[in-house]
Amino acid sequence: MRPIARGESITLSSDLFTDLVPGTGSVAVSIGPSTALDAAALLKALDRYPFGCSEQITSRALPLLYVNELASEAHLALDTAIDQRIRDAIERLLARQGSNGAFGLWSVGGDDAWLDAYVTDFLTRARERNFAVPDVNFKLALDRLRNFVANAPDPSKGGGNDLAYALYVLARNGVAPIGDLRYIADTKLNDISTPIAKAQIAAALGMLGDKARAERVYAAAVAAIAPPPRAEFGRADYGSVLRDSAAVVTLAAEGGAPGATVMNAVQRVETSRAAANYTSTQENAWMVLAARALGKETRMSLRVAGETRQSPLYRTFRPADLAGGVRAENLGENPLQAVVSVSGAPITPEPAAERGFKIERSYYTLAGEKVDPSKVRQNTRLAVVLRITEPSPQYGRLLVADYLPAGFEIDNPNLVSSGETSALDWIENGAEPVHSEFRDDHFGAAFDRTSKDGPVFTVAYVVRAVSPGRYVLPQAFVEDMYRPDRYGRTGTGAIEVTK
Repeated sequence: MRPIARGESITLSSDLFTDLVPGTGSVAVSIGPSTALDAAALLKALDRYPFGCSEQITSRALPLLYVNELASEAHLALDTAIDQRIRDAIERLLARQGSNGAFGLWSVGGDDAWLDAYVTDFLTRARERNFAVPDVNFKLALDRLRNFVANAPDPSKGGGNDLAYALYVLARNGVAPIGDLRYIADTKLNDISTPIAKAQIAAALGMLGDKARAERVYAAAVAAIAPPPRAEFGRADYGSVLRDSAAVVTLAAEGGAPGATVMNAVQRVETSRAAANYTSTQENAWMVLAARALGKETRMSLRVAGETRQSPLYRTFRPADLAGGVRAENLGENPLQAVVSVSGAPITPEPAAERGFKIERSYYTLAGEKVDPSKVRQNTRLAVVLRITEPSPQYGRLLVADYLPAGFEIDNPNLVSSGETSALDWIENGAEPVHSEFRDDHFGAAFDRTSKDGPVFTVAYVVRAVSPGRYVLPQAFVEDMYRPDRYGRTGTGAIEVTK
């Protein structure tokens, strides 16, 4: 991250890949007015996120609707064609829609009005971009939001966050009750508990033609953005100060709010992003949308690899692209910010870490005898036990993942919890996940946690040693999906499967 003054330049070279395993690296480069809204790196992070609850599917697909306003598809070097990704996301989300129009986080149907509004927001925007969304499903989704609005508790009794998003989505579709929006803006705005919700009320008012109230509520949304706290707790609306700040920028810029209001919100994004070492899919998605909305107003002049452009640069480079070096020069009057993000497999693996969680991985025979996995005979079945310790339990949506060494495969896709499987009844502190998946390369499980839960929980699955040889034993990790600064991981190791 560095500023580029008028007439100055930066040069990117293949030296950036020195510490990475050959063939695994890429460099995401963003050059524009903001250090926080580095869309190239944000899109890359969303692109490689390996898991898929409905929020994550939506967060990965939503920015892709506007990606061509940021950069060409070729320049972003994503793994799959963008339009096909969007169509696949629509299909996966609709497969999780219940008969009442609600969307489940991991499976069919649910009772999360904020998630319903988020998915329907994406479907609305997708239809605006001429992607096919079946009328029956879309009507169900809108009816679900209408019913929620009609029966929602007063904002003073629930914060109004779900209500605000539902009203925004209905307004985007031209069917929001303008009287309800004006009532909230005039008498209940202080009861709307988050900046994003206030901005959604403002945007809804603006779309329905009430510009005066909209500007007042946008200003209130910006004023409600607090400095990033030293310890931020998980929220039911998947949010954070950073997410809210980026959403306020997006909604205010899309809604034509005064420039001073938008730039004030951008400053809040800069402050929050500077304090965040890790970001969630929700934060990344809204920051890309903010970069897109802000980019429309940005005027600059930049020469990259001999070509001059008048808009921010968002581009991903592979090692071959940088073989001869790539130079970027600021030709404009104002200073620019360059953010260069390198990703890939490090030559030296990351060590074990504990940041709010500790995860321990052990191997046992099916009878409960602990074994050393460094040398295992072919066709041996083992129970892999993952023990997670959270010293100070708190609200969170957790993901536990264990990547398999190449010589192992999951033997029987049945999750094991204490007392539920007689063959493995020796496992202690077994916890039931809200979702589990058994893939060729990893085992994953999702858990909902609260402050009332015990500090230790265990999850287990069964593997079989199938292919003789020596293999790397990858890391296992646990993270709070919407507070990714809270995580734990094991170290790497080595195994040998013998005949």
